[in-house]
Amino acid sequence: MIKTARFVPVTYVPPSRKDIGGRLLIENYNIHMTETTSKLLQDAELFGLTAMGDHTTICKYPLTNVLFAGGHEHQALIDVIDSSNHMAIGGVKDARYIASKIMPLMEDIDPKKESFDMVVFDGAANVQKAVRVIAARFPKLIVCK
Repeated sequence: MIKTARFVPVTYVPPSRKDIGGRLLIENYNIHMTETTSKLLQDAELFGLTAMGDHTTICKYPLTNVLFAGGHEHQALIDVIDSSNHMAIGGVKDARYIASKIMPLMEDIDPKKESFDMVVFDGAANVQKAVRVIAARFPKLIVCK
């Protein structure tokens, strides 16, 4: 690395910590998500898409991990949904709430609702109800526990 640093022009100014944690991080994230989405959609009509997730509480934060998979992208973390604000105002993670958080993510990837064919979550009753709500909007879905 030191050998490489010798070839850097004297006028080079390294990015600030704000740039690294701000605009460069956002740019890197956007590039990654574009590539991930492209891999998910590649041959999606042939292989289908799967939505997976799980609810967890970490340090008193109620979170939902949402992952998608396809023929060329076997696991893509799409979102980690923080339900803290919803719970703080007395909300519950019922079927309607869960479906309202997951469906828009699925619709962003598959607006025609033709590629998602499986949803895999845990067996909690409210989650299984949410998956049935989602299945009503995505006709090809197989619901798995």
